[in-house]
Amino acid sequence: MAAQALLHGFSYNPGVRGASNPVSSKGEFAGIESMMPHTLHFILPKSGQYARHGLGAVVAELETELVALETAKPNTSEKPQRVGGGGGGRQRVKARQKSQSTKEPQHTPRLEWLKQEGIDLTNECILDADELCSRSASGLLKLQQTIWRINRSISRSSSVTEALGVIEEMKAAGIDSANEGTYLALITVCRRQQQGERALSIYEAMKQAGVKPGMLTYNTLISCCHQAKRLEDAFRIKAEMEAAGMRPDVVTYTALMALVVKTGPYRGRSSPAQRLGKALELYKEMLERSIRPDAITFNTLMFAGAQAKLPGKVLDIYRMMIDAGVTANKFTFGILLESAGSGGRLKAALEVFNEMCAAGVAPQTSTYNFLIEACASAPHPNAEKAWALYEEMKTIDNVSPNGQTYNHLITASCKSGDHAGALRAHELMRDSGFSKAVTSSTFNKLIQSASKSEGLDSAFQVYKKMREAGYKPDVITFGTLVSACGQGKDLARALTVSEEMESLGIKRNQVVQHALIGAYGQAGQWQNAIDIFRMMQQSGEEQPTALSYGMIFDACFGKEGTNVFLNTSEPGKLEITPGIEAAIGLYEEAVATGFFKNVVEGDLSRCDVRNMNCSGTVVALLAWLLHAGQNPPTSDLIIVTGISKGEGDGKGRKGRHRKKHSVAEKVLQAVGLPCKQLNTVTMQALSVSLEAFNHWLSDLPEVEDDCYFNEDVTSTVGTLLNSSERTEGAPNNFR
Repeated sequence: MAAQALLHGFSYNPGVRGASNPVSSKGEFAGIESMMPHTLHFILPKSGQYARHGLGAVVAELETELVALETAKPNTSEKPQRVGGGGGGRQRVKARQKSQSTKEPQHTPRLEWLKQEGIDLTNECILDADELCSRSASGLLKLQQTIWRINRSISRSSSVTEALGVIEEMKAAGIDSANEGTYLALITVCRRQQQGERALSIYEAMKQAGVKPGMLTYNTLISCCHQAKRLEDAFRIKAEMEAAGMRPDVVTYTALMALVVKTGPYRGRSSPAQRLGKALELYKEMLERSIRPDAITFNTLMFAGAQAKLPGKVLDIYRMMIDAGVTANKFTFGILLESAGSGGRLKAALEVFNEMCAAGVAPQTSTYNFLIEACASAPHPNAEKAWALYEEMKTIDNVSPNGQTYNHLITASCKSGDHAGALRAHELMRDSGFSKAVTSSTFNKLIQSASKSEGLDSAFQVYKKMREAGYKPDVITFGTLVSACGQGKDLARALTVSEEMESLGIKRNQVVQHALIGAYGQAGQWQNAIDIFRMMQQSGEEQPTALSYGMIFDACFGKEGTNVFLNTSEPGKLEITPGIEAAIGLYEEAVATGFFKNVVEGDLSRCDVRNMNCSGTVVALLAWLLHAGQNPPTSDLIIVTGISKGEGDGKGRKGRHRKKHSVAEKVLQAVGLPCKQLNTVTMQALSVSLEAFNHWLSDLPEVEDDCYFNEDVTSTVGTLLNSSERTEGAPNNFR
């Protein structure tokens, strides 16, 4: 009785995990991989006392395809290149051709060492089932040693093609006994050649042949699932391992974690934070099974935290590693420094660096690059420290600056307002032979630095050098220039840059549109700014974001935006301009579409501006007060501005919430409405008593009910807030 297991002909259907379907050589594994032997036979001898897994009869297709592959190549007098890194493939083909011509039994050089060890391939290995069962223990042991040596030869093959050649030699020598080691050897070669899909097919053929995998085979297959990006199959193999009575070990769990963390990072399957959570669940399962994690386990978890951009979590995992008694290595410190560097955790990065040196781990160029990056990414960029680290790294053996070092120095200098330092780093990069590391992004940083430190003319000088050096400007380049023109109040130049951008065929993105809105706002042309905003709304590609609304609100408030508007407004004397009226109208449009949800429908006693930027906070509060004036609430007014003072998320949001809290206070002061701090557990909030609000309303001039926000926002604002419409003698709460 025999059950045939297909190696090449096994189709791994991703829709039905574990299903097998024969396919032709033109199917999933076509091309050079079609040289895989088509069959492996599982033979049960008649006696039923012993089972062996054989390689079956000689497969004619394999030899034909190998010879065809050689003859199909063009003849040349040059020395042929070695295929797949192996040196025996061509010799085996020539040996087979010579064997066919002379019709003398010969063995290829790959298995010649068996004869040199005194093994007669014909007498020792060509045995039928009954004869094999009757052999002595020493004979069986000798056969097993022979198979073991052949399996080792397969596993050491430098390519799948070479491994298949060894299998053919086994058949030519009459050796048809295949055990788990034979399959594992083939799986190992597939993994080495990054052919995880083929390894999974071999595993299915192995099960079909009745060969039971061992722990090493299961762990190797999970590693192959990583290559093939088969997350579901990896957990299926783990389940099959447990069903077979085997207990997963640290290698199993670490391989699964690596697969969870690294598979499909940007394909929408799951967010980096979700993958980190799944990896931590596997870690918890390890501990519950009393499996001790190793350094690779913790490094994998820290890598997941770095991918999720959670430097604080990475440090927590490192502390777990130390508490578990696991020694950190250079990879551990590399992940820690990279996470802290990209996250702007300068203090933490320096502490990790000191601990790394104390642990005896020698720093590398990448070590200092991460530290300099931390200087650039810190909330308060520190160019001075970055340059000190640069000078220090030049004194360390086997450590020298590279292109990335200079780019980080440029970034740190630009963000610190040190334009001279940025130019120095650029010159050092060029003089040190790293001109290839200079990109358009490098010049974009220099342009931005020049505009902030030395003015608009200096920015255009850097842009001119960029064009002369042959670098092509991109949309970020033009966005930076337009922003610089806006800050320099040079609308004409901004429009010229926009025209040049369009002439080069570069489409304006949202960054450039924001810059144009800002430029029009700085020029006091809020109507034109609204035209750009309307174009964004109608484009259908990039719809306005919260930042877009913040930009248009600032433009509507005047040349200096909402900041100067609040700082120059006297208490109780808020001047409402047509631009501000337009901003309130745009806000109401966004509320109607559900973009802003600061007030719960039917409850005008509470306004939540936690998710608003500062400009949006001003406009939202003005609109809310107008609605509250139309339908006065029956309880105290609450304005929620942010999280509590003691909380933060590590991203600087606590500072933004405090700023919005201050902005909300200034808005209420500007309209003459008294407020007080509201003590809460989890929120920052302001409170306006009902009595104070009613008194404030009583001081406002009387207006028609239909003049409020029901139909015409602009007329409402003009009627309610414009001093020209006031009743003579009425208090000037708005002016």
